[in-house]
Amino acid sequence: MSVAADHLEADFCIVGAGFAGLTAALRLTQAGYSVFVLEARERVGGKVWTHYLDDGTPVDMGGTFLGPTQDRIYALLDEFDLSITPTPNHGDSLIVYDNQVYRYSDDMPDLDASKLAGVWETLRTLSKMSAEVSNQSPWSGPRAKEWDSITLAQFIDAPSRNLSEPARAMLRALFISLFTCELSEISLLFVLFQIAAAGNDIEIQMRVEGGADQDMVKGGMSLVALKMVEKLGDCIIFSSPVTRIEQNEKCATVFSSHVVVKAKQVVVAVPPNLAGAIEYSPSLPATKTELLRHMPAGRCIKFITAYETPFWREEGLSGEVMAPDEFIQMTLDASAPDKESGLLMSFAFAREAILLQEMPPQLRKDTLLNELEKRFGPKAQKPLQYFEHDWFQDRWTQGCHVAHTGAGVITSFGHVIREPFGRIYWATSETSTLWNGNIDGAVRAGEYAAREILAIETI
Repeated sequence: MSVAADHLEADFCIVGAGFAGLTAALRLTQAGYSVFVLEARERVGGKVWTHYLDDGTPVDMGGTFLGPTQDRIYALLDEFDLSITPTPNHGDSLIVYDNQVYRYSDDMPDLDASKLAGVWETLRTLSKMSAEVSNQSPWSGPRAKEWDSITLAQFIDAPSRNLSEPARAMLRALFISLFTCELSEISLLFVLFQIAAAGNDIEIQMRVEGGADQDMVKGGMSLVALKMVEKLGDCIIFSSPVTRIEQNEKCATVFSSHVVVKAKQVVVAVPPNLAGAIEYSPSLPATKTELLRHMPAGRCIKFITAYETPFWREEGLSGEVMAPDEFIQMTLDASAPDKESGLLMSFAFAREAILLQEMPPQLRKDTLLNELEKRFGPKAQKPLQYFEHDWFQDRWTQGCHVAHTGAGVITSFGHVIREPFGRIYWATSETSTLWNGNIDGAVRAGEYAAREILAIETI
């Protein structure tokens, strides 16, 4: 690896120090190659970001949870000797609808069954349909064009489903918690692919125990990124957003605001909307350009309220809340097991996130606390500390959790999602065939890109 002024040279250059980029860099360096990682922020982790309270309690403001079958992120934890802790989930859960609070301990709340009739049947139907979708190539199935031609909203609102307004509201709340956008913005095929990529059971993506939110990393998810940084050494260059990538028959050259890196191959490991903003020479193929243009991320504001104790447990509550018709559509207990303090993690998605973002900060905070009081009582009004982060307003993310596709996109352009362009490879959670959009998917994507590059190197 050589350095001359602001011009650097290495075997490979990685664009972005999120989990996909860091994992790709880690595997390439472990194979004995030199790497530079260019990161726009002044930190690593991308959509994973752990904040620490005054007493050292970790608070994950971004990606937080792990669950069964997410084997690659668990393997990374084992590699770095990091521990997990179960997500707190003991006690009854709540549903808030039409200004009423319903308490339940089983799968179905004590709500007039007719109001939610068809919710679980619809979810099971979608899971069954997903078995016909290839997680490797969702555009190739016999019904791909049919399912890609309609939105999830059209599927749910079809007269044949005969769903009540409360049932549709509950389904909207469940799906926007996964995709952070309106159901009219995503194709049915996109949803079926997401289910297929998580094992053909959508309920796994929505559960805590036995599901995708089952575990947290003890000490905060950012510890995983920091462990990778320790292995990588000083090859990460911060505050260096990439603006242009040139390539020819000999090499690729990556231009950022601070440095220029020459490398044999490049891995672009930033969200699709940011990857599409980079200038490429020669230009990307039209199909790739169109795919990146049509993969926006959703809207999500994450709120953390810290209390002296997890007081809701005194009432036998788990802290888990779904609220289909309120601003704060989801709340979870995120308290650290080795701390006395209590943490509530709350979310606003899609339209509600937009409306909250437009409010003055104090009104936004008051709205959150008023809704928490409705769920947990007056103690919820007085947090010791309060944090919020709007991931759509984050310059180097511009939305989360996952980029989504509307009607017709997958069958028109999806086949190029992982296809290299000359010396340029792609690695984000969206390129993963398993756990697409999750942290595990990002790790898989980074490892996949590294394997593809190493396969060329060994020919």
